[in-house]
Amino acid sequence: MTKDTLISTDQSTGRVAPPSRGGFYYNWGPQAWIDMWMSNSMLVKKAMPIVSHTFLPILRLSGDPQQIDRDYAQIKSRREVLRWNDSPREKWRKRYGNFVREAEWALLELRKYFNPRQFEDIVVGTSVALSYETSADFLNMMNSMSEKNKGKKAKPAADGSTKPGRWSTFMFETFNPAHWLTGPATITEYDPANGLTVMHIPDCGWHTCGPADRLPNPNALPEEGCLYICKGPFEALFNGKDGGLKMEFDPHLPETSCTVRMSWQTG
Repeated sequence: MTKDTLISTDQSTGRVAPPSRGGFYYNWGPQAWIDMWMSNSMLVKKAMPIVSHTFLPILRLSGDPQQIDRDYAQIKSRREVLRWNDSPREKWRKRYGNFVREAEWALLELRKYFNPRQFEDIVVGTSVALSYETSADFLNMMNSMSEKNKGKKAKPAADGSTKPGRWSTFMFETFNPAHWLTGPATITEYDPANGLTVMHIPDCGWHTCGPADRLPNPNALPEEGCLYICKGPFEALFNGKDGGLKMEFDPHLPETSCTVRMSWQTG
């Protein structure tokens, strides 16, 4: 697998280095343990098989199966090994980076054999179906967010904005259920009375967990997976049907940041 085999869209962006994070609380605090557990249960056990059990067989039928297997073995050799003395945060980072790397490789290969409509049907359609099959509890938890917030009213900030208060901010930044997927995030708008929450992700874990030199293209962000394994499936799963939770992702490619808008009917 050489640089010449990569699709042109993956060569069009540049990697933006994230700020370094550290400290005992960040690496060993409650959110780090939650993310470590979620990365194992959601990524390793439920999401990772989509590459080896779905995308890889499709690729073998679409191209030279022996070459596909060699390329897959090569990308797997870039996996970061989890060590017993790694912090919970580091274990999360390695698992996340390993998944993103192999998913990005598979999507770049699929692009070679299928037109955009077929590609989206395969990738987004499979991701949605797999989520319904393996992650019903997680989907129910996410959908319950809109139900739990119906009828609530947020106290306006001193400047009249709908920014969350200090306690809400602390709870979100300490026990964020989506942190394992996004990394550090902040709520920029919290208006449950009108069914709206806006979250800003300054450096999404999808783009920052894996070392650049281990990616299929070290000079580009893993944007295929960002758009078609994160944004596409989540917007399909949470589409606001029957007044439920609606999620809209706005990745700021080629930067690593993203804005997520969550809304629901309040009546």
